[in-house]
Amino acid sequence: MKKIFFLFLFGVFVNSFSQTSDITSAVIALDNHQDVESARKWIDIATQKIEEGALLKTKMMSKYYHYNGLIYLKLFQSNKEINDSVQAFLSIASNSFLEDVKLESKKSKASAGKLPTCAYLYQDGAYKDYENKNYTSSLEKFTEAVHVNSLQGKIDTLNMYNASLTAFQSGNFVKSAEWASKLVIIDPTDSKFHIRLIDACERMGDMELQLEAIKNARLAVPQSKEIIFSEVNFYLSSGDNESLLKSLDQAVQSDAENPILHLVLGNTFNQMKDIDQAISCFETAISLDPSYFDAYNNLASLYLDQTIDLIEKKNALSYKQKTQFENYKKQINNLYIKALPHLEACLELDSDNLAVISALKEIYYKLDKINKSKEMKLLEQSIKPTE
Repeated sequence: MKKIFFLFLFGVFVNSFSQTSDITSAVIALDNHQDVESARKWIDIATQKIEEGALLKTKMMSKYYHYNGLIYLKLFQSNKEINDSVQAFLSIASNSFLEDVKLESKKSKASAGKLPTCAYLYQDGAYKDYENKNYTSSLEKFTEAVHVNSLQGKIDTLNMYNASLTAFQSGNFVKSAEWASKLVIIDPTDSKFHIRLIDACERMGDMELQLEAIKNARLAVPQSKEIIFSEVNFYLSSGDNESLLKSLDQAVQSDAENPILHLVLGNTFNQMKDIDQAISCFETAISLDPSYFDAYNNLASLYLDQTIDLIEKKNALSYKQKTQFENYKKQINNLYIKALPHLEACLELDSDNLAVISALKEIYYKLDKINKSKEMKLLEQSIKPTE
């Protein structure tokens, strides 16, 4: 029994000595001869023995991890073309350095000094993949960069943001939202973190999560125009006009010179049948931007929409109801007259707009401006493609 036990101990000693020799050979090949391939051969032999259960003291294990990291880091950096096999070298290197850091032994400090290089190389590769629109691979590398930095105690918000953005580009909106949520917790005052989360929730199709993200963002960064606009767009799409008006009011207060906000506010008032307020908003938008086609067009449409009900009522009258007929006709013509200058402004801004030209042709005709109507007809014919 003692003989068997002695033989077992002798085998462990020989195996351990052999493995130490392998590591030493790898160190000599790398440090003395700059022979990375030979160093790799010896360190791989040591790795195989460790994986098969060989044991080493902490000091030698630290040496193994450190040099395994150095060798594979050099292998990665020496390759100009990065494929999956070469990318695995960086993974081996960073994992080896991380394992050495955990040992807190002789080489651990030096290994810790190599981790920022590994994180940078992951980040650099992620940027290249992103530029090549390889978003899935880019996401994986940004994630690794964050992981390596986090194990050093570094909060890497840059690459967390990049991971969220890349996940979004790859169509993985759930993962994008997860990264964005972490960022919002780390720094709730950064509006771009909230926007990433809001956009991801929107693309996920979860309106409850989207609204929750918007509300949290509005509380955390109340003056952010971009977040306010996100809230406006949410209520626009949901059809909640009352909440939209409140949001728009805050938006206008934060950016009173923005004609787009006044246009959207005008559209909302129009939907709520508050015509006077809608007109005022459209006119404000025009005063802020005299070349704003949509503002002129929406204001003209507002007046023309009011003629629809009047025309139906006029057409429903009998030939004996002349007074009412003339009254309706006068109201309709007054609305045409109000719409006319805004449609003419639209034509000046977009001289090939067939919808505007057609509307002007009809209105000129109904207002007995026959020559102007003919002019629009000729313009219409000159623009329409020949059949």
